[in-house]
Amino acid sequence: MAKKTVKKAENSDSSAVSAEETLDSRPKVTVRYGDEDLELFRKNIDVARQEAVEEFQILKEHLEDLTNSEQADENASYSMHMAEQGTEAQEKEKIYAQVQRINDYIKKLDDAVERIENKTYGICRICGCLIAKERLMAVPITTLSASYKIRKKCPEDGKDRIVARG
Repeated sequence: MAKKTVKKAENSDSSAVSAEETLDSRPKVTVRYGDEDLELFRKNIDVARQEAVEEFQILKEHLEDLTNSEQADENASYSMHMAEQGTEAQEKEKIYAQVQRINDYIKKLDDAVERIENKTYGICRICGCLIAKERLMAVPITTLSASYKIRKKCPEDGKDRIVARG
């Protein structure tokens, strides 16, 4: 098997990080969720995707309304107050950001469906352990166990746990 390497991204001060991460160092997958569980996860993802697509459509329509009203205002014989123009521009900018966020989320949901098809969904990309079902249902795009996400440490016994703090 060929050894693949991936350069780590540059840090914020623009100096390149020279360390390389080998893909061979990732844990080998020895466990996975069964087909019934994967189907349950797929249904959950399908619901989340449908909701995201609906929200995307609503935002897109709202953006079109703002653009159309802006064009109508340009054709009007009076000029809009500068503060109103700034507010509209800020509103459009906010909607553009939301559209981008939802678009990214939909892409991640599609990636999750691909992992289901490959039967690798629900496996932590760092630890190789099964991600807790509760976490997968709450955050269907996750690729990290709660243990690693919270503590930056793989669970010693290989079991991901979500512990409520109180």
